[in-house]
Amino acid sequence: MADERGETGEEAPAPEPETDSRTRAERRRDELIEEGILVAMAALRMKVKNRTIVWMLRDGNPWDDAVVRTMVREELAGLADELEREAERLAELRPKAARRIGRSQHQYDYGQEDVYLLRQRENTNRAVAQKLIELGDDDAAVDAVGAGVKHDNLMEIVSAAPLPFEPRSDDALDPEQQRRAIRAIEDELQVMLAKAEGRPLVVGARGARSASGTPGRPWWKRLRQTR
Repeated sequence: MADERGETGEEAPAPEPETDSRTRAERRRDELIEEGILVAMAALRMKVKNRTIVWMLRDGNPWDDAVVRTMVREELAGLADELEREAERLAELRPKAARRIGRSQHQYDYGQEDVYLLRQRENTNRAVAQKLIELGDDDAAVDAVGAGVKHDNLMEIVSAAPLPFEPRSDDALDPEQQRRAIRAIEDELQVMLAKAEGRPLVVGARGARSASGTPGRPWWKRLRQTR
C-alpha cells in the first residue's frame, strides 16, 4: 500500500547536497566582494542618515521619500567613484611593485610578493563599485536603504530627547510629529548652549530659547564650539 514514503513504502532518497564548483581562489574572491559590499552599504546608510538629519533638524524640512532616494543614489555614485579611484591607484602601483624584490615593509612600500594582493584588491574594488552602480538603478534596493535610514532616524530621535508622544519603532512620523520631535531636541540643545555660554534662557511659545546669541552665527555651530 502506498504511503507518504512512496509507492513501495520505502524511504525516499535524501536529496544530494549541492556542491560548490568554485575554486578556492574564486570562493575567496566572492567572499572579499561580499565583505566589501557590506562595508560599503554600512557607509552608505551612515552617509544618508547624516544628510537626512541635517535636512530635517537643521533645515526644518519634513521627510521626503523622493529627496531621500536622490540622496541614496548620489551617495551610491560617490562611493562607487571612490572605489574606482582606489582601484586605479592600486593598478598604478602594480608595475612599480613588480620591479622591487621582496614584500612591503610599510603601507606605501610594495614589492614583487605584493603584486597578487594588489591585483586582488583592485579587482575587489572594481567589483564592489559595479555592484553599487547596479544598486543605484534598482528602485527597490534604493527604497530599502531609505526605509532603513528612516527607521534609524526615528530611533535616534526617540532616544535623543523626551518626546510629546510615544511612537513605536515601526510607526512612521507624520510631518507634525516630526516637527514636534525636532523642536524637543532643539530645546534640549538650546539649554545645553545657554549653560555652556553662561546665559539665561527665555521661555517662549516654542519652549526654551537662549536670551542672546552671536549675531550671524547659527546656534548649532556655537554649540559645537563650546563642546
